[in-house]
Amino acid sequence: MNKFVSMVLAAAFCASLAFGASFSKTSNDDLIKMAGTVAPKDVPDYRIELHKRMKTMKQDEAKTFHQKLEASMKKNTEKMSVKDMRARREAIKKAMDEKIKGMTKEQIKESGLEHPHHKHKKTHKKDMEAKPTKTAKTTDTKSSTTKPSQK
Repeated sequence: MNKFVSMVLAAAFCASLAFGASFSKTSNDDLIKMAGTVAPKDVPDYRIELHKRMKTMKQDEAKTFHQKLEASMKKNTEKMSVKDMRARREAIKKAMDEKIKGMTKEQIKESGLEHPHHKHKKTHKKDMEAKPTKTAKTTDTKSSTTKPSQK
């Protein structure tokens, strides 16, 4: 009987890990401490929970909460190498793309996963290279004046 109960508990634990982390029962202080250390696959759910909490706060409370999150994230990631940070960022981007893939635009906006700066595509460099650039004509007043000759 004990084996059966332990197997059921183990299966439930594995299932909870497989379906992602739930941050709804986590306190604000714990969420702040987790900043920068959350597994990349759980970051979308973490950000959704942060968005929900900040929506319910007053503006100054949300601002203070956000500042604490940023400070904690900076502290928790300051010892990471550039290579590790880039790998983490890529893993988070993939997890975010996977989460967003099955959502409508309204759901994405409501969840807080949409950010205006993410909409901008970085294709403008190619476009700018193909188009001729206009050079601004500048007049240099110093060069147009004549210097008195020294004798």
